[in-house]
Amino acid sequence: MKEIVSVLVLLSLLYCKEEPKKENISVRQEIPDTSKTETVKDVVYTEFKPESIPNLKIEGFDVEEAFSVEGNSIVAGHYQSVDGKITLPDTEENWGKRLLMLNSKNQIIYQSKGSGEAYIYQPYFYKNNLNGNIIIVCQQAFEYFFGGDAFVLEKGKIKYLGNLDIEPKNDEKKLTDILKIKESDNKITFTFETDSLVLKPGSEDIVIRNNNVKYVYDHQSLKLYR
Repeated sequence: MKEIVSVLVLLSLLYCKEEPKKENISVRQEIPDTSKTETVKDVVYTEFKPESIPNLKIEGFDVEEAFSVEGNSIVAGHYQSVDGKITLPDTEENWGKRLLMLNSKNQIIYQSKGSGEAYIYQPYFYKNNLNGNIIIVCQQAFEYFFGGDAFVLEKGKIKYLGNLDIEPKNDEKKLTDILKIKESDNKITFTFETDSLVLKPGSEDIVIRNNNVKYVYDHQSLKLYR
């Protein structure tokens, strides 16, 4: 009899025991705010004149201009010919005035392609004060100006960007007088402060209005937009 009573008491306790309440957890999903986008501001390259290096000598090379830039030497000039003939390192396809970069030991660590018959191959320097990169534009000329080659000096290395085959429609000014350079969205843009421009000066002489004409380098190629 006692055993029966004990069983009944146990069943009563089990029946009356409340089920545990499940904890109500509220999960909040974070939705990113897309109303605010990062704005990339234009960084303007500022023209500057590096310190000149007087009396720099390079064997077999006529130095016309030399500048000290970030511990290296940037040199414009040409290899000497022998008896009026093209000799190495010049070739029939690659000769004329060019750009060199020398390290602190005066060893040539970069040389551009030769500019052929150009009388002038004069470097101009523009600096991005945010990342330290330097654009070098070598103004070219015969009896007239005919654009310039563009290079970027980044972390001690030079890369050729391409040729700016353009000039102002003004005989008193040249490309580097009207050139403005800026960088944004990982692109380098070359614009021109003048009303009229000449495309392919000296060959086709295409005169156009400057309706936001620009060259853009996208780290793959340099392209003209007009």
